[in-house]
Amino acid sequence: MLNLKRKCGHEACDELALASAEFCWDHIRSKDSYAEGLVRASGENRNLAGCNLKKASLKGVLFEKFDLSDADLSQADMTESHFFDSKLKGASLIGANLSSCDFTHCDIRGADLTKSNMSGSRLWNSDLSGANMTEADISSADFWNAKLFDIKMWHASINGVRSVSKSSFSKGNGPLDECRINEDGELSAEESYRNIKQLFTSTGRYNDASWASFKEKTMERLILKKKGSLEYIPSLIMNILCGYGEKPYRIILSALFCIFGFAVLYGILGAIEYPASPGTHPGWVDYIYYSTITYTTVGYGDFIPKPISAFRMLAAAEAFLGVFLAGLFVFTLARKYSAR
Repeated sequence: MLNLKRKCGHEACDELALASAEFCWDHIRSKDSYAEGLVRASGENRNLAGCNLKKASLKGVLFEKFDLSDADLSQADMTESHFFDSKLKGASLIGANLSSCDFTHCDIRGADLTKSNMSGSRLWNSDLSGANMTEADISSADFWNAKLFDIKMWHASINGVRSVSKSSFSKGNGPLDECRINEDGELSAEESYRNIKQLFTSTGRYNDASWASFKEKTMERLILKKKGSLEYIPSLIMNILCGYGEKPYRIILSALFCIFGFAVLYGILGAIEYPASPGTHPGWVDYIYYSTITYTTVGYGDFIPKPISAFRMLAAAEAFLGVFLAGLFVFTLARKYSAR
């Protein structure tokens, strides 16, 4: 294994020497032949784990099935190189030129790809979980079946990115597995989700765009909470009622909760009466029935609130909620299932 941690042999240079060399890239004499010598020196085990390859020019090199875990490849030029089935877990690729590379079936978990250029690269079946892609250029890259769970994407250029869907950000392969990017910084996560939403919308993935939009609004709510803003309260309410217009089933649950909740209040307070038979005590079925027709504003008149202002205001409040939630439900359905 090549894992050289000695200093560059050049006088007054504080950089580390490159793997299989005595000097750093700035002072190495045989730059043109370095890549070939590196591959030869790695031996049959192809182990370059932890090696220093900072700033090295490794264009078009075949790194198939190499172990580059924890290697320092920052600012290296690896244009059009092939990393098929290689390990780059925890590698530092800060500012590296990785354009038009083949990362098929690579383990890139936890790698630092900050400000790297991966435009036009192929990342089929690669695992980038936990990778840092802050300010990276991944435009036109192909992420078919790649894993992007918990990655950082702040200011990343994602124009023309291919084969990315909500499932790309899933922790596992199950339909109920968590889907997200790294959310440690709410501001950066909000911007990243917004960019992902726009990407999904532009490619016609409206259901996936709905997920990204919900996550964007969730980050916005957390920001408002951290600021102590009063806008946090209506944001929280909209999340509970309809998931910011992205979760229609929440409105159905809210409607059922409202109907049964008011029915319980009517029953506890004895708030309704049966005009056709004065003195009759309504049962729980009657309370639920009255709550339902009040919520839907049908109002048959067979049950009415007792002539007490508080009871009448209670019924009016439920009717208002019914109209409001019905309108919200129609809006949410239209937003969820029509093109944005």
